[in-house]
Amino acid sequence: MSEPISSRGLRFIYNALLLTTSGLTATKLMPQKHPFALAACVVGGLAAVFGLVRAFLDDGSSREFRMLRNVTQCMLELMPLALVNMELYAHSLGVGAVALAHGIFVLPLLLDLRCSVFKNRKDCDLTETLRDLLVLGNIVSLGFLAVKERNYLYLRMTLTMLVVKYYPVLMDSAQEETGEDLIVCGNAYLLHLLGKAVAQWALD
Repeated sequence: MSEPISSRGLRFIYNALLLTTSGLTATKLMPQKHPFALAACVVGGLAAVFGLVRAFLDDGSSREFRMLRNVTQCMLELMPLALVNMELYAHSLGVGAVALAHGIFVLPLLLDLRCSVFKNRKDCDLTETLRDLLVLGNIVSLGFLAVKERNYLYLRMTLTMLVVKYYPVLMDSAQEETGEDLIVCGNAYLLHLLGKAVAQWALD
C-alpha cells in the first residue's frame, strides 16, 4: 500500500471532503430504492472518519495506525466502486445477476483485510493481483455501461477511477506515493457524481 505524500493538514482536508460528499450524497438516497449507493456512502464515510482520526493522531511511527491505513485504503479501493456499479446496473437492468455479480468484491476484500491485519502487507502478491483484477473489471464494467447508456456522468466516473488506479503506475517511482491521496479524493468525486446521477434519475 502506498504512503500519502501530503501533510497531515492536507490529509485532513481530503478526508473531510470525502466525509462531506458521502454525507451529502447519502441525503439524496432512500434505503429501499438505493441500497447499494447508500452502502457505498457508508463505506466512504467510515473510511473518511478513520482518515480524520489518523490525520489528528498518527505521527507515522505507530504500527496500529499503519494497519488502519491499510484497512481503510483496501475498503476504498474495493468497495465503493463495486457498490456504485451494483446501483447503476440495478437502476438500468433491475436487481439481477449482472448487478449482483459485482458483489464478488467480498472475497478479495476479505483476503486483503487478512493480509493487512495479520501479515502486515507481506507476501500478499496473490491478494494484490486479485484486488487489481477486481478494480480493473469494475472500471471496464462501468465504462461499458457508460457507453451503453450514453451517460456522461457514468463516463466521468469511469475516467476518475482510471486515473485513481493507474496514474501512480504510469508516473515515476517518486510519484507512486500519491496512491492513498488519489484514492481518497477519487472516491470523494465518485460519490459526488453518484449523487448527481441519482438526482438525474429523479428527473427522468
